[in-house]
Amino acid sequence: MNLTEIAKKFRVSENFLNSKEDGLLIVQSSINDLISELNLGVIDENRKQSIITKLEKLSDFCKEVKNSSF
Repeated sequence: MNLTEIAKKFRVSENFLNSKEDGLLIVQSSINDLISELNLGVIDENRKQSIITKLEKLSDFCKEVKNSSF
């Protein structure tokens, strides 16, 4: 899969995913968002599941970018 296909799959603007390094910046930003969400306080079961889902999707994104072609 190339980066354009990955951008479409994960709903990332193609302008933000021009290289594998850009993928790392997206992951870093996503991790910061998740940290902020975790710092909001009490985590109920729905929020916990939402965070787990986001982490799983982020993990898939990392794998796809790592294995991507240009």
